[in-house]
Amino acid sequence: MTQNLIHTKVAIKNSLRYLFLISLFQTSVYSQTISNLDKFYTLVDSASTLLIKDLGDAKKVNLELNFGIDYSVFANQVRGKLLRNGVQLVGDNSDEQNFVRVNFVVDNSFVRYSEPEKVGIFGDFFTERTITMSGNYFISNNSQVKDFKLTAVDTINVEDVEYVENRSYPFTLGDLPPEPFFSSLLEPIVAIGAAAIVIILFFSVRSQ
Repeated sequence: MTQNLIHTKVAIKNSLRYLFLISLFQTSVYSQTISNLDKFYTLVDSASTLLIKDLGDAKKVNLELNFGIDYSVFANQVRGKLLRNGVQLVGDNSDEQNFVRVNFVVDNSFVRYSEPEKVGIFGDFFTERTITMSGNYFISNNSQVKDFKLTAVDTINVEDVEYVENRSYPFTLGDLPPEPFFSSLLEPIVAIGAAAIVIILFFSVRSQ
């Protein structure tokens, strides 16, 4: 009987240790969550790269940014990207010669979250985050307007949503669907069931 009791205690201890290690692993994987605004900055950087590619050999640019009030936070990101790539920005009254005019527009940016899904029985809820930015740009030596639509997709912990959003910038906010009812109900049922099994095993061993 003593031997059976020892085996039961060891099995319970190993199970608890396994669950603890899983929780630590999940925390380490998802602890560094990038904010929605920083994700948008990355998309702006990618759009600027497209513009630089289409500029070709043009190194003097008269840049007009049409971001409106909502997206004005991205203006310096575009300017900085051009300057770091050797593009000289000139004003309307500049005496510089051989420059091109560029009109750069961001007309839509939004965040979308998928329905939360639980990772494991006792794990956290995670949601797929989709961040999208669209717009266009026009280069004076090119008669064609170039449209762009850029998207970044990753998975984040539902508990991190309020921290990755920035209420000062409404376009960083998204509607998070509610957690599935049955998934939320399953965890306490499993926990109660597991506790009941442990108690039954404990008294079964003692009775032998």
